[in-house]
Amino acid sequence: MARVTSLDVAREAGVSQTTVSFVLNGKNEFGISETTRRLVLETAQRLGYAPSAVARALRSGRSQVVVFLLTDAPVSEPFGRFKREVTTALQAQGFTCVFLELSGLAGGVSAVCQHLDPAIVVSTAVLPEGDKQALVRSGVPVIDGVLGAEDASVTGLDQREIGRTQVRHLADRGHRVIGFAAVDEREDQPFCLPRLEGVREQCRLLGLAEPVVATTDYSLDGAGAALVRWAESEVTAVAAFNDVVAVAVLGACRTRGLDVPGGLAIIGVDNDSVGRLTVPTLTTVGIDLTVPAQSLARAVVDVARGNVAQTSAVAGDSLTVIHRASS
Repeated sequence: MARVTSLDVAREAGVSQTTVSFVLNGKNEFGISETTRRLVLETAQRLGYAPSAVARALRSGRSQVVVFLLTDAPVSEPFGRFKREVTTALQAQGFTCVFLELSGLAGGVSAVCQHLDPAIVVSTAVLPEGDKQALVRSGVPVIDGVLGAEDASVTGLDQREIGRTQVRHLADRGHRVIGFAAVDEREDQPFCLPRLEGVREQCRLLGLAEPVVATTDYSLDGAGAALVRWAESEVTAVAAFNDVVAVAVLGACRTRGLDVPGGLAIIGVDNDSVGRLTVPTLTTVGIDLTVPAQSLARAVVDVARGNVAQTSAVAGDSLTVIHRASS
């Protein structure tokens, strides 16, 4: 779809292109009436026109900006590594990455086009349909939901396989009743829910009992309440949503005198540096973020250049169990 221009706005509003330029650039010294000013602004908004100071550079190919909207994305050490890997992969293709927190962006999605005129917008979560269509009307391609439950098609990393990997490790060590430490933080759900699904799938596949799910938070009190639930169900091992939750469970075990791994084995996810400092040290699932980052970068380049993004095969070899003392 062709990008809407100031000439399109002028034709639709029945005014000159110069008048449109004056209004959209906030120039008030040329005697333009308030009625005309309002007409131009409303027409520009309706057509999805996005003025930009860098549009000429983008059209000439001198600049290629990829805007990443961080919506419901967790602030964590692994996600920081993922951002660096994506940035490196895209820079190799001549693109510049800009990461924006959508929740704190004045003007929302429309401001992205007005100030940056991106070659493509990538959102970590699924965008509201209205926002997505506003970008499309402006001629900006969109890839959204890249870290959601279906992200395997874009990144080659299936979050469910992480849960399956945790269960296989625990089952190999003789555990038959496994708990899952979930969280209810909104930004964690695109990761937590599919990991739990993978835990359930692998338990069924191995003939294990249905996993005992306890929703906790990043606190000793929340983890302590989860321990009570798991004890009532005779859980002997816990797959935690991530390493931070696993550390909370470790702490709760220590304050209650529960031996790890003798009384309860624990495995986390992410290979966060904190897991190497706990007592006992934390077993975890490490993720080679180069694989999903490069897969996402390839999809971004394809779509930005007007091609169809190629789906990626799920790369199970990007996951590695790092066996330490907690299991």
